[in-house]
Amino acid sequence: MRVRAAEARDAHALHALMVALNRDQGDPTHLLTPRLVETAIIAHDTTIVIVAEDDDGTLIGYATAHPTYETGHAEHGLYVGDLYVVPARRRQGVARAILAALARAGHARGARHLWLTARESNTAAHAFYRRLGAHGERVMAFAVAHQDFLNLAAEPPPATRARNAEPEA
Repeated sequence: MRVRAAEARDAHALHALMVALNRDQGDPTHLLTPRLVETAIIAHDTTIVIVAEDDDGTLIGYATAHPTYETGHAEHGLYVGDLYVVPARRRQGVARAILAALARAGHARGARHLWLTARESNTAAHAFYRRLGAHGERVMAFAVAHQDFLNLAAEPPPATRARNAEPEA
């Protein structure tokens, strides 16, 4: 197994792994394209993408991460957006090797922690993260997306809002 930073040549194989993750999670699989994987993910200047490949060059896992800052700890870190290993290679050290490579890449950029999330039902991920030394914290995640995001982004700044606008909670 070899673990390395993703390259443009990985876009099609990486896309297939991302579609598999999305399918497993019950997320849409038709929105992401190999071209978007290359231009919006691999080539994005702040995104770190690490892949694991078998000896024959077949991609067997990947992770994506983005910079974050944790004010409670006063330090930079990485938010791991995706972590996926093909089923046949799970529990063989692939995910740990990928996260170790992410940690090294992040550390070189000033990061001092990884922020990992998993669905409540993904108890295997919870156990894996604990074996890494992670401490679990119950949170509820929310996403403002699609038209709701556009509506929020289109709201005028407070100085130009109507006086009768709905108060914030």
